[in-house]
Amino acid sequence: MTKTFNHILVPFDGAPGSQKAFRKAISLAQSLQGKITILTCLEERHTFGFFKTKTSKQEFEKEQQVVEKQHHHLEKFAKDHNVPCNSKIVKNGMASTKILEFSKKHDVDLIIITKTKHSSQYERQHYHSTVENVFRNAPCPILIL
Repeated sequence: MTKTFNHILVPFDGAPGSQKAFRKAISLAQSLQGKITILTCLEERHTFGFFKTKTSKQEFEKEQQVVEKQHHHLEKFAKDHNVPCNSKIVKNGMASTKILEFSKKHDVDLIIITKTKHSSQYERQHYHSTVENVFRNAPCPILIL
């Protein structure tokens, strides 16, 4: 049997949709003997516009710790299901751009992502969603849940 999807990428933001995508990735990786990478994009927020403050840095570090804990639980869940899994946290930048860069650089065979927000026509016209940008520019197949 030819392995179709050796490397599955799951963009993860902690929302119920991304948890659903992770469970689907576990199921596929088990049946196809593939591996999973969990990718979370964090953005540093500046409290007063252009300036980094001690408060914004502390908030970012707290958020990063929460994400690291989530990744640890997901990796343990994958290990319990005999699925190789690693995770990565990337800082700053547009989430869709980071997902696309990662998928190209690391030979990802499938991206499993969920569309959790229904945007208005105005919003879609001016602010493309992460899912839409990934869908239009991905170097590999995408499963949108």
